[in-house]
Parts: sequence; structure tokens; C-alpha cells
Amino acid sequence: MRNIIKLALIRIGIRCDLAGFNYLCYAIELVVLNPSLIHNLCKRLYIEIGKKFEVKKDNCVERSIRHAIENTFINKSFSELNKMFNIQLYELNDKPTSGELIRLVAEYYNLGLYKDIV
Repeated sequence: MRNIIKLALIRIGIRCDLAGFNYLCYAIELVVLNPSLIHNLCKRLYIEIGKKFEVKKDNCVERSIRHAIENTFINKSFSELNKMFNIQLYELNDKPTSGELIRLVAEYYNLGLYKDIV
């Protein structure tokens, strides 16, 4: 599961040298295993990520994920998400929220859409 999620994030354009990349990978894994976590980002999901990666401040996880998304938006856009789902999800100037991106990649995994490229 982890490798498929990493490949999906790399395909989207998330830089793997950012802390937010690792946090997103783990967040998506957790949401695949427990979908209800997507409804509690700040109070449950980000706290679990912080524990795993030994992050001292709660808001650092959220900020790192937002930074990874913002970096991708500025440098690449999210048009690859449209290709991955074969529908128009985002226009050139659209940017997903952290929760949207986590949810979309979790669904990409759950629906087995990666099987066409692996």
C-alpha cells in the first residue's frame, strides 16, 4: 500500500524531499485503514502523524502538508489528478485542501485505479 501511495503522490507532483510528503503518505495510509479519520483531521489524524514522526508541535504536521500542496500548486498544478481519475476535478488555478487530497488519494487506492499504471 505504501509504495502505491508514494507513487501516486509523486505522480501528482508532490516533492518527496518535503516533510509533508511523508506526512501525506502516512495520513493516506491511516485513512485507507480507518476512513472515519478524514472527518477529524486536526483532532485525530494530524495528532497520529505527529506521534509517528515525533513532531513536537501539533500545527507543524498540518503546516508541512499545506506547504507540500502549495509547492505543487505553484510549480506544477494538480492537473495530474484529473488524469488519475479520468474526470475534471481541478482547473489549472484550483488547489485541493489537505483533506481533499488525502481523501482523493485514499479513494484512488481503494478503487484500484493504480492497477492501470503499475
